Amino acid sequence: MTGETAYINGGEIYKKQVYFSGNYDPDNKFNYVTTRTGTNTVDSIAPFSKHQDGKIKIYTSTKEARKWYSDEDSGESLSGYDLCPSVTLWWGKGIIDNENYDLYFRVDNATMLNQVASYYSLPYPINSEIEVKLNTPASICTYSNYLGDHLVLGAVKFINGVVSILKMYCLYKEDNLLVLQKAKSLHNGGEVFEQGTLTTTVGPERLKSFVSTTATQSTQYNKNNLEGEPFFKWNAVITEDGLVKTKNYESSKQYRTAIANLTTGNDYSSYNLCPSVNLWIGRSWIEDGEEELYFYLENSSMLESVATYYNLPEPCNSVMKSKINSNPENFRLRHMDVYKLGVGNWVPLVVASIVFNNNVATMFKLYEITRWNE
Repeated sequence: MTGETAYINGGEIYKKQVYFSGNYDPDNKFNYVTTRTGTNTVDSIAPFSKHQDGKIKIYTSTKEARKWYSDEDSGESLSGYDLCPSVTLWWGKGIIDNENYDLYFRVDNATMLNQVASYYSLPYPINSEIEVKLNTPASICTYSNYLGDHLVLGAVKFINGVVSILKMYCLYKEDNLLVLQKAKSLHNGGEVFEQGTLTTTVGPERLKSFVSTTATQSTQYNKNNLEGEPFFKWNAVITEDGLVKTKNYESSKQYRTAIANLTTGNDYSSYNLCPSVNLWIGRSWIEDGEEELYFYLENSSMLESVATYYNLPEPCNSVMKSKINSNPENFRLRHMDVYKLGVGNWVPLVVASIVFNNNVATMFKLYEITRWNE
């Protein structure tokens, strides 16, 4: 189970967020808003504020936290607060007003957390089962730094100027990685052809990795600065029966024009293109192997027309097909200004594809991409 849980009072759950649960934030406990503006950010570690019940909590990391996290020399130490001397690193503060705030710190071990509880005369926040997890901090840490060290986050909450709650946070992961997205490709009436996950580390580099599998092969997607390619800067290394192949990607001329008014790229005029498709997005290919042409699937009528044109099975069942019309966000690659209508009119770009082998269409696929908060 990936997600974040805050514990209080011997293991009682204070708040909980389960990734991919379809129930992201029903009580508005995780309504964080970025403070980034372009490439600028107010805080290098905590570039967000929290909005809840008409109040805004502003987060600020300390100079000690920034030094620990990325060897950055900026910020200020906490001062003017009642700080437990057992804490070896104060992470920062989250301020609503002068009397309502949280002070965040690194939880070094259970002994130190007990000392914090004793200092503030507050209940110890975790039970013995959670306490064991402190022995493997990578599995529950909120941050990892540039040296590979891990930080489990604790907090002391002040309400109306009175120290009131001691918390410890567990950010649960899969193999010590945060899963950001899950993706799958469907074919033949809804059968899963390929599925995988986009993961990231919790350190300052935020190293991302996308790995997928089919019934017979595994794929590692890597960054690849293909000469002349402005958007699709990755390739895929495919391993099947001990053989390794590379799949390359390119964006189409039509896509480049729609997104950035560029005039470069392939228009795929030499391919057998279904006339019902309005936007061909790009192509992937394996040397001396299959090719795949990707397009923007606008609705279920287009899906039916493409299937008929290529004489291929529809890639999904009737239930999923209806969702393409009613909730295309469930499938989207991202929202994009495809029709150049400006902010507020971007569309969820649903991706489908036709696989060609020796210029013959052999498979119709639909891609479904799910974010961690969906």
